[in-house]
Amino acid sequence: MKYFKIETIKNAIQRLEHYSANWLLPAFVFAANDVGTDAVVDMSKNLGTDTFLDRYFHGKRLNLPDLPNGNNLLRPRLKGVSWDRGDFAGDFMVRQDTKMWGNLFSSRGYREMRLSGYIDGEKANVILTDSFQPKFEEVIGDDFRFEDFLVWLFAFEGVPDNVNSWDALMSHLLESLELTQFKEPYQRRFRLSAPALPWPEMLDTRPSNEDYLEALAPKLWNSLQHPPEPHEEDLEDEETHEPTLGADDPVLGAINAAIQAHESYTFLLAGPPGTGKTTYARELAMALTESDPARSLFLQFHPSIGYDDFIEGFRPIAESGESGVRYDLDTRLFMKFAERAAASAEKFVVVIDELNRGDVARIFGEVLTYLETDYREREFTLPYSGKRAQLPRNLIIIATANPYDRSVTDLDDALLRRFWVIEIEPDGVFLRGHLQREGVDQGVINRTLQMFTILNRVLPHGFGHTNFLRVRSVEDLAGVWTSRVRMTLRRAFTHDRATFDKVVGQIEELLKTREEPDPAEGQPVSIEA
Repeated sequence: MKYFKIETIKNAIQRLEHYSANWLLPAFVFAANDVGTDAVVDMSKNLGTDTFLDRYFHGKRLNLPDLPNGNNLLRPRLKGVSWDRGDFAGDFMVRQDTKMWGNLFSSRGYREMRLSGYIDGEKANVILTDSFQPKFEEVIGDDFRFEDFLVWLFAFEGVPDNVNSWDALMSHLLESLELTQFKEPYQRRFRLSAPALPWPEMLDTRPSNEDYLEALAPKLWNSLQHPPEPHEEDLEDEETHEPTLGADDPVLGAINAAIQAHESYTFLLAGPPGTGKTTYARELAMALTESDPARSLFLQFHPSIGYDDFIEGFRPIAESGESGVRYDLDTRLFMKFAERAAASAEKFVVVIDELNRGDVARIFGEVLTYLETDYREREFTLPYSGKRAQLPRNLIIIATANPYDRSVTDLDDALLRRFWVIEIEPDGVFLRGHLQREGVDQGVINRTLQMFTILNRVLPHGFGHTNFLRVRSVEDLAGVWTSRVRMTLRRAFTHDRATFDKVVGQIEELLKTREEPDPAEGQPVSIEA
């Protein structure tokens, strides 16, 4: 094998950086999978997408270990790829924790080509339209040198000894793709220069992975040699968890005040999905119990939970030395926890997630009455065992529910009057602050908040901010749209297609690649392809 000199690779990347990744890379995938205008091609049955791209755009080419999520994307800097700012600014290679085709499919490139009518089909099934070729040739201008792209494709694996010209390397590539030539829509860009470029001087010995990284990605290489020390707050002790809510948290303050005034010992966090109710309930429990796990009980209701799981019931017990079982009557989760609370002066907290997913009256039985403030510490009789029981005043219940959900139990007045209801609404201010603390690009934050605002204007019960907490890029935002939002929107407007189409249009426009300045910020927004 023979190998390109590092300087040759560097020069090729410097020329490639002027061409759009969002067009160059999908077009290469289409060309390699022999996609044209004549028939629909199922790329998953040919060379594929991410499987194919991993040949040429993966850290394994330089023996880089996978990132924590299992991704290991490595590619040359291209137009639309952030390489001129941040911790690795100036490196000739960009590494990302994503999948190449997943990125192009979910937010730009492939997806925008389909929305703009340059291709037809869904998912891996693709056919080019007649408008593809002129747009491709417009975006990837006639000064593009396919030789530079070939250098990247064979940069680290080398070329066979008998390849000693660009024409021979092109033939070698087509053979590896099981093609005789690229189809007509690609031929004016994916072709060799005329007149022919000189073949570069080659190396007989491959440079080491370290040599490549030091020369082409010095900042990445330095970070790999000197990984940052973990911050103390990142080290989680499985046995101890510090409360995250301060004493001035308004909901915690309201709950403490209600407990101290004997106004309520049961609280319901009510709101649409994605507003952080479950997390908030757990944090409240930690604050009320001073993070003592022995004083917290976390449960989630569902349709199969019953009284004999929660209060008391018969449980099968294997007979010692025999094959049979016996059934013993025993107090269950909630009542056992209440007995422990009664023996202490400290607060004990039960967190019940998805309260209305269970049949509340069936689960609590007669105990439901004794949740109320006026009935605490009054004795009552458990019907199965005949035992006398009571609920102590230091037994606090924090439940969560989506009041708009058609669940097993409706949140009717009889149920709600036993709970102090705290409404948890979608919170754009919290979302903005969270994304800013995470260092998300301001252009991405603006788009995220615009989508959040659109959804909370049109969806009758709102759309929770926690759906967006992991957004770090436009790709992530598009993933939220396709995987969490679109179906919710479709269900909400089943009988109002005009509104559905209008909102879809607004959000699709919001997600489009913008290489021009973001009007919300007046500065360029770099969208990583």
